[in-house]
Amino acid sequence: MLLMDISTTLEKQGDGDMLDAILKGECIEPVYQPIVSLRDGKTYGYEALSRINDIRFDMNIGHLFRAADKAHRAWELEKLCRIKALEGCHHLDKEKKLFLNVNPNIIHDDEFKNGFTRSHLEKYQLNIDNIVFEITERTSIVDNLTFIRSINNYKKQNYLIAIDDVGAGYSGLNVISDVKPNLIKLDMALVRDIDKDEIKYLLCKSLVDFGGSAGIQLIAEGIETEEELETLIKLGVDFGQGYFLGIPRKSFADIAPTKIDMIQNFYTKKYNRNISSSVFPTVGRLAKPGFSFPADVTTEEIYESLRLNPTITEFTVVHRNKAVGLMQRTALNEMLGGRFGFSLHSKKSINEKINKDFLQVSYNMTVDHAARLAMQRPHNRLYDPIVVERDSKYHGIVTIKDLLETCTKIEVDIAGHSNPLTKLPGNLLIEKEIQARIFSDNPHCITYYDIDNFKAYNDAYGFQNGDMMLALTANILKKCAQRNEFIGHIGGDDFIVICDYQEGDVYCQSVIEEFEQQVTTLYHDDDVKNGFIVSKNRSGVTENFPIASLSIAGISSKEKHYSNIDDFSNDIAQLKKKCKQNTGNYYQII
Repeated sequence: MLLMDISTTLEKQGDGDMLDAILKGECIEPVYQPIVSLRDGKTYGYEALSRINDIRFDMNIGHLFRAADKAHRAWELEKLCRIKALEGCHHLDKEKKLFLNVNPNIIHDDEFKNGFTRSHLEKYQLNIDNIVFEITERTSIVDNLTFIRSINNYKKQNYLIAIDDVGAGYSGLNVISDVKPNLIKLDMALVRDIDKDEIKYLLCKSLVDFGGSAGIQLIAEGIETEEELETLIKLGVDFGQGYFLGIPRKSFADIAPTKIDMIQNFYTKKYNRNISSSVFPTVGRLAKPGFSFPADVTTEEIYESLRLNPTITEFTVVHRNKAVGLMQRTALNEMLGGRFGFSLHSKKSINEKINKDFLQVSYNMTVDHAARLAMQRPHNRLYDPIVVERDSKYHGIVTIKDLLETCTKIEVDIAGHSNPLTKLPGNLLIEKEIQARIFSDNPHCITYYDIDNFKAYNDAYGFQNGDMMLALTANILKKCAQRNEFIGHIGGDDFIVICDYQEGDVYCQSVIEEFEQQVTTLYHDDDVKNGFIVSKNRSGVTENFPIASLSIAGISSKEKHYSNIDDFSNDIAQLKKKCKQNTGNYYQII
C-alpha cells in the first residue's frame, strides 16, 4: 500500500485505532530538553519528552495522551514513553538529572512501581538520586490520599519530585503543600512576557520568596526571549528551560556558549545591584576549610576519623570538587548507635547516608543575605553550617555563630552611622572607605554628587517632596551600580560613590541619563514645560530656578595619589565648586 493510502486510511480511523497502532508499532521516540542554572548557565538536567516518529499519524503527543486516558490505556503509553526515554540515557552525564513526566493517577500503580526497581535503573546506569518525577496536569488527581502516600514512598527512596505547570491547571498551593516537592515548575503562561506584565512579575516574586523559605527550587518553563530570561534571573529563579535556551534534541546537549555567557552576565549584573551599597563583607571571607571526605569513603572510615579527632563537629562530603552532603557528628553517632546500627551502616558509603538537604551559597554572597537564607531553614536544620562554593567548587563552611556575630556587629555600626532617609552609609563609614582607597595602591575612582537647585525645589515644593528627590537620587545611584560600587550619603543633597576601578565616566553618564529622565516626575507639568520654578534665593529674593540637575566631581587614582585625607578633601571640594559653575548636568573626573 502506498504511504498516501495508509495516511488516508488512518485519518478515517478513530483515536483509539491510532493509539493501538502507535502502541503496537512503538512509534515513540524521546527528545531531551536542557534545564539550566540561571546563575552560571550550567546544565542541571534534561526533561525527557516524547514525540510520535511516524509521519502516518497526524496527532501530537498531548492528543495521544488524552486518547490513552479515555481508553484506560494511560499506563501502556506511559510505560512505552518511559522505556524509550531510559533507553537513550546511556550517554547522560551521571551528574545530570533526568526529568520524567508522570501521570499522578499512575504513580501509585503496581506496574509503575515495578517498572522503577533499582535493577531496572541499573540496567540503564542511572542513579535514583538523579531521577526527577515530574507530576503533570494531564488529569486531576482521583485519590489524593493514595497519591500522597506514593509520593512519600518515592521520596524516601531518594527520588526527587517536581510539580509541573505551577500557576495553571490543578497545581494549586494545596497540592504543593501536600506533596512538599523538591522543585516546582512555573507554567509557561506565567513566564510569557513576565518582563512586561507587572502582575506576573509580582506572582513570580512571591513564588521565589516562598521557594526560598520552603527549600523548594523553581524552574521557569517556556523561556522564549532575552528579556524574559533577564527578568527571571533578576527575580532569583533557580533554573530555566525553553526554546530560547535550548530546543529538545535526540541527544544530550548543553546550551550554546553565547547563552551561557548571557546568563552569567545577567546574574553578575543582578548580584552587583544587590550588593552595590552593602557594607557587609562577602560570606566567603568568613569561610573556614572545615573537614571534608570523598563520597566513596565508608561510614566506618569516617567514624574512625572522627573518633581520633574530637574537634570535628561536622563534615562535608565532596564529589568531583562539589559538595554533595553535610553531616553533624551527632547524626553520625545516632545512625551507628543502637543494637544493629553499626552492622547495618558501617560498610555503606557515606554518600548513601549523608544529608543532602543542606544550604550552599556563593563565595561572593553578602553575609546578611546568607544569614536570611539560613534563618529560613526548618528548625531541625537551623544551626547547621553553611557550605560555601567558589568558582563552582567546594570552598569551605561558615558556622551560624560566626555569621550572626558578624551581622550583628555590622548592623550596630550601620544603625549608628547611616542616613535615616536613604539608609545609605553615613560620614563615618564613608570616611573609612575613602581612607581604605587612598592609602592603598589599588585602582579606584571617587565621585562626589551634588544636586543643583535642590534648596529652591525644597522651598517651593516642601520638605516631603525634597525627601522624595533625595530618595530618588539614592535609588538611581544604586540602580546604575554594576561593579560593586560603594554608595554613601554625606548628608543633605550630597552623595559619594567609590568605584574600585579608575574609569568612572560610564557610571557618571548612566547616572545623569537616569536622573534627567526621572527627576521631572517630581515637578508639576507647568514647571516642566517652563523649564524652571519660581522660588526665593538665599537672600529672600524671588527668581527663576532651573529644573534640578547633578554636578559630579571625580578623582581617579589613574592621575592622583594622596598621603592624607585632608588633601583629597580639599581637591574634591575645589573640583565640585568648578563643576557647579556649569549649567545643567555636568561631571568632570581628574
